[in-house]
Amino acid sequence: MSDDPAIRDTDVTIFVCTNCRCATDSELRPGVALIEALRDATADLPLAVKPVTCLANCQKSPSAAFSHRSGWSYVFGHLALENVPDIVTGAMMLAEDERGFLPLRGRPTCLRGNGMSARIPPFNHHEDMPT
Repeated sequence: MSDDPAIRDTDVTIFVCTNCRCATDSELRPGVALIEALRDATADLPLAVKPVTCLANCQKSPSAAFSHRSGWSYVFGHLALENVPDIVTGAMMLAEDERGFLPLRGRPTCLRGNGMSARIPPFNHHEDMPT
């Protein structure tokens, strides 16, 4: 495994929106601070953390998305620096699930309910419709 987080072998990437401007006194955009904290928190884990210009989740900013290489993707909002441990826990739950699915049971509170904006099936997903 590479020490460079940009080329780390991983099944899950955490994308963090860098565009949102929340009401804050800081010059640093909240997503940028969140990326720095997540990179520190995931340094020894099989997770990648990458910036993304916009997740189109502005009403719930700052936002992040989990993308599983062959599984589901999730978009979350209303995140803050104090949520970093929970974000890492959720991303690891997704990485460790054999189906590439983030189970609801055990999921941190900030990744449930109003904090979750979308769940996106994998590209190759197929469910039969009842006939």
